[in-house]
Amino acid sequence: MMKFTTTLLAVTATLATVVNADMLQINNPTAGTVWTAGVSNFVGWTGNCASMGAAAKNVTVILNTGPSDAVRYVATLGTLDCSGSSTRTDLTVPTTIASGTYSIVVRTDPELSYTNMFTINNPSSPVTPSPAPPSVPAPGGVDASTPLVSTANGPKNDAGNVKANTVLVGLGAVAFAAASQFLM
Repeated sequence: MMKFTTTLLAVTATLATVVNADMLQINNPTAGTVWTAGVSNFVGWTGNCASMGAAAKNVTVILNTGPSDAVRYVATLGTLDCSGSSTRTDLTVPTTIASGTYSIVVRTDPELSYTNMFTINNPSSPVTPSPAPPSVPAPGGVDASTPLVSTANGPKNDAGNVKANTVLVGLGAVAFAAASQFLM
């Protein structure tokens, strides 16, 4: 029993370390950052995603809006190379993007890497209010108020990314509980 428990905990800890190593810690933009549409801005990070292989050289950077439980896609800003020692990339927010509060998701694998919510200022396009949701849902129950992406692990108020090791530790606890019941 003791050896099985020790082995299970070691495997869970190793998996958490491996997954966490693949995620980027986004350090720009952060809360309080103001980007201007139409000019070069940068995404900065620590870590790398070399284990993604060739895909790490062309990772998509997406601009989102909305709270973490109702994240909405706004635009694809470009790509970044997180395969090695590079720790920043320059991107330009299109001038078609209205002033407002946004976040960025970097499509790293196996976990996405999110930025904080930050501000985009577009002098030629003031803040656009969100449209009211329609009163009658479209066929299939999807309407304008349905989030394109819904995740409780979306943009956060602290720098960094979604922590996959939280999920793995939870899975390890479930496996441990199941094994304990089996061995008793």
